[in-house]
Amino acid sequence: MFSKKLSSALLGICESQNLSYESASEICGLSSRYFGSIARGQASPSVNTLEKLCDGFDRSPNDLLGFSTSDKELSYRISTQVVHIRYSAGIDHHYLVFPVCPACSSSIDREYQSFCSVCGQKLQWDFYQHATLINPK
Repeated sequence: MFSKKLSSALLGICESQNLSYESASEICGLSSRYFGSIARGQASPSVNTLEKLCDGFDRSPNDLLGFSTSDKELSYRISTQVVHIRYSAGIDHHYLVFPVCPACSSSIDREYQSFCSVCGQKLQWDFYQHATLINPK
């Protein structure tokens, strides 16, 4: 999966910058033969080689492997502040307070847990003491 995405990215870079395999391999500090085999998807580079490709083309590993930080899946790995709470009626007319997930708006089971149990959003609790009330669900 990754080698196909890397191959597509390298071919796209070479095409957009009008580079031959020889020119591209020089930029990255690799042999042209090895670079060509990676670009054709015939070889899988080591982490060190991936780093050379990233440095040479001034791209991140995510860019070369077909991911971007704007992808919804990756955005869940970035901590998001919990800034809302929801009240819920409990037993004997007491109210229970629940933090609210900033991604899916579901009630979070426990305060200060690392991830939302519903959507998997990574949570940050720095400003929770200043959380504001939102409408009950």
